[in-house]
Amino acid sequence: MRRGAMADSALVLLGEQEMHGYELIAELESRTRGRWRPSPGTVYPTLSRLQEKGLVVGTESGDGKRKYALTDEGRAWLDRRDPAAPAPWDEVGEQGPGGEFRGAVAELGGQVRQIARFGTDEQRSAALEVLNKARSDLYKILAD
Repeated sequence: MRRGAMADSALVLLGEQEMHGYELIAELESRTRGRWRPSPGTVYPTLSRLQEKGLVVGTESGDGKRKYALTDEGRAWLDRRDPAAPAPWDEVGEQGPGGEFRGAVAELGGQVRQIARFGTDEQRSAALEVLNKARSDLYKILAD
């Protein structure tokens, strides 16, 4: 991602609704189809800087989490933003050699996490067999 994309993304998303930091992370991962999942170590310092600049405000919600919202100054920033400009998360590309695999691998990873977390023992065992076969098949492709 380009420099400043996290701040721009947070401001645009917070313009849609108030969010917790982890909601921002999940939303960005969703909107990029898994190609970008910013870490908490990126998101929370960015939110702190945006607070220091007076663009967002964080308040404790009833569940003890900090929810962030735009201030009037943050809304003014959003109003000045070119409406024709792509959303910051749309700038996440599939660039470079092998870039076309990123979305597929991210999607596969999501399915594996679902099976690992919610699958039965039989489903996890079957998924592990599929993954081991896929790994073996990929090595065969490289060997040819």
